[in-house]
Amino acid sequence: AFFEPVQAVRVTTLASAAMNDSRGMRGLTLALSLGSLCTWAVDGKALRTELVLAHYAEDLSWVSRYTGKENIDVTVYSKADDIPEVAGALVLPLANFGRESHTYLHHIVHNYDNLADWSVFSQATTPGWGYLIGGSNNGHLNDKVSFDDYVRPFPEGRDSFFVINSASQFPRAAQLNRHGIIVQGLPEEGPEMCPKQGADGWTDWWFLPDHPHLNGGDMLEFY
Repeated sequence: AFFEPVQAVRVTTLASAAMNDSRGMRGLTLALSLGSLCTWAVDGKALRTELVLAHYAEDLSWVSRYTGKENIDVTVYSKADDIPEVAGALVLPLANFGRESHTYLHHIVHNYDNLADWSVFSQATTPGWGYLIGGSNNGHLNDKVSFDDYVRPFPEGRDSFFVINSASQFPRAAQLNRHGIIVQGLPEEGPEMCPKQGADGWTDWWFLPDHPHLNGGDMLEFY
């Protein structure tokens, strides 16, 4: 069966969403990708976009493609021993605790009253297509999905944009992946939240005993 009873499931997705409150529109985006950028406006108001990166040891040279852009700020939270310098970006140290989700939540909590109109949350690895177990250059983008799909605020009037590409079962540490994140050129793949062909667009559940996320012995503890 595609779905099985589990104690917990972690879903991996690159996503865009906006929040409304009494102070107006707030944008939240989770994205791992590259692309051209422009200045957007809603009702004549230019929107401020912020790229929020969770860094440890990744090469940050690609960030220069986004620094110095009008209405785009870049914030890097680094958990490295030696905090890098990135021209045109705000680099802030964080204790090496938790994973990228910890970094994202830290940013939201500490900037809740001053969030950008649209925020892009990403690991600091150079964004790009695909996922390879244990690889250092995984961009985590689904096939036929671009950076612009996540960065452009309120695409076609929508207040969210999600492309789910994998899921994990805890504490079993079983995983499955969307076909478009491991194979390119499939005609049915695209920027939809879930595969067009439903359950047939996913791999079977799989388990790898020497998966790097199991090095500590407990995948749930790792995350």
